Amino acid sequence: MKIAGILLSLLVMLSILPSLGLAFAAPTISIETSQSVYEYGDHLNIIIKVSEITGGDAYIYIINTEERKSLLRQLPISQEYTEIPAPFPIESGSPIWLVGTYGLEFEYSGAKSSTQFTLEDTGNVGLPPWIKDLAKMWVTDRITGKHFSVAIEYMINSEIIKIPYTEPGEETISSIPEWVKNNAGWWIEGKISDTEFTMALQYLVKTGIITVNLSKA
Repeated sequence: MKIAGILLSLLVMLSILPSLGLAFAAPTISIETSQSVYEYGDHLNIIIKVSEITGGDAYIYIINTEERKSLLRQLPISQEYTEIPAPFPIESGSPIWLVGTYGLEFEYSGAKSSTQFTLEDTGNVGLPPWIKDLAKMWVTDRITGKHFSVAIEYMINSEIIKIPYTEPGEETISSIPEWVKNNAGWWIEGKISDTEFTMALQYLVKTGIITVNLSKA
């Protein structure tokens, strides 16, 4: 009877062990981006998938063009499929976003996954969000055109707006006609893109409608 009891116990243990192994196994996960090639002005869209919800946080790391790794996002997982769109476009002229190949690593409950995407310079523009905030203040008359011109000078100095060198004069602040607010209003409302708004400003500077006098760097 004792031997039979021992054999029965062994059989029970052998039947339980596989299920215990599955219970403690790491989930299957994956990470990808909505497109393999991005350009300035695009929104980076990350998609992560997990085979099960474990209650832990997800960690997403980004590896830049110099292979430096940093934490991009930490977030709880409440569903098997999650899209993580970037709130702001990829900025042109930013030292953070250089042309080249980037890596993404996804860690969750002991499992890891990775992917890559490429950033190319196609001539499109992505503007910093604070410039749009300033444009809203200018359009609603909370700041003057002279104050908004500081943002234009920043974009010129950062080579977001590229214009031929202009000889320095007495003033370094732009003079912006009031009707240019129409363009800013369309941009704020999303009727024209960052690139179209930048090209409009570039044209206005080149034709002298917006006057800018900048000294050589």
